[in-house]
Amino acid sequence: MRLVACLTLCCALLAWGCGRDEPILIGYSGPLTGGRADLGVQGRNGATLAVEDVNARGGVAGRPLALVACDDGATPESAVEADAQLIKAGVAAIVGHMTSAQTLAALPQAAAAGVVMLSPTTTAPELSGKTDLFFRVLPDNLATAQTLARYAARHGRGPACLLGDTDNLPYVQSFLDAFDQAYAEAGGQVACRRMYSSREGIDWAALLDAATQNGVGAVVAAASAKDVAALARAMDAAGARLPILCPAWPYTREILTMGGRSVDGIVFAASYTEDNPRPRFQDFMRRYQERFGWPANFAAVSAYEAVEVLAAALGRTGGRTAGLPEALLALGQQEGLMGPFAFDAYGDVHRQTFLVTIRDGRFSALEGD
Repeated sequence: MRLVACLTLCCALLAWGCGRDEPILIGYSGPLTGGRADLGVQGRNGATLAVEDVNARGGVAGRPLALVACDDGATPESAVEADAQLIKAGVAAIVGHMTSAQTLAALPQAAAAGVVMLSPTTTAPELSGKTDLFFRVLPDNLATAQTLARYAARHGRGPACLLGDTDNLPYVQSFLDAFDQAYAEAGGQVACRRMYSSREGIDWAALLDAATQNGVGAVVAAASAKDVAALARAMDAAGARLPILCPAWPYTREILTMGGRSVDGIVFAASYTEDNPRPRFQDFMRRYQERFGWPANFAAVSAYEAVEVLAAALGRTGGRTAGLPEALLALGQQEGLMGPFAFDAYGDVHRQTFLVTIRDGRFSALEGD
């Protein structure tokens, strides 16, 4: 049903654009249902707002953009199926995926079709430093892992237990490995590593019991907002509250709504903070709230940036897909919402890393860290 709906929308857009104002189709592929929909829906909304803004300025090469959004189902198999439909529809590029496992699964198919994939949130380092058709607007997760490890060491968190969801293994494993190495270099110790599958269901009490043996002083959780909130609630229920440290993945509003007061004090490392004072960022946050009825998260902001930079490159090619990778690399520094960025020779970016916590049910930047 998910793919049928996507294809129906593709056909409708194609039928609408059969004249001189035929739209340039931009594909979007992310999890729009299920436990990771907090990333996918916000990403789709951010991309939608970017398309509307580009069209309000006259479109690209005299043509409007049209977004074709598909639910990638948050599995590698459904990601490949979703992208096959987008490629069949004739999209100029695919904005997605929102998680590394789906990106790695679907990228070979997109590359074989000559379609650029521009991810708002994929940060697996195994995609770095490669000459290919993959681009991203966030840096890989090595920097965030190192920042979080140094923070934990500075604040004397003691032996850490690493938790990770194997259903997004490329992201999770690379992040946990980088944290492990950086923590050891900073004088810290990793006491255990516990992996689980969110698809198979989790006994949080048992997982927490196994993770908190041997004098563990902190838990590092590379997991979704839904799972990290469940972990925090399980800690409170067991009377075993430990500091929880996370990468950007669970840094969404869902962790606040699902975790309540249990998630206060969680620390995230991310290339994003809601405290960003830039007028352009604040204007986006206001307009997003008005347009969609709830606050934007990092996925929405990154997806907006991805569509903007894609539109700028399509402007260089006259709206054609031919030469699009070269146009993206030739763009130079882009203003961005969070701050300026530019692609390097491999389509990767380098951006500032922030530390953010939750205080009284609100995200707040950690000053001086």
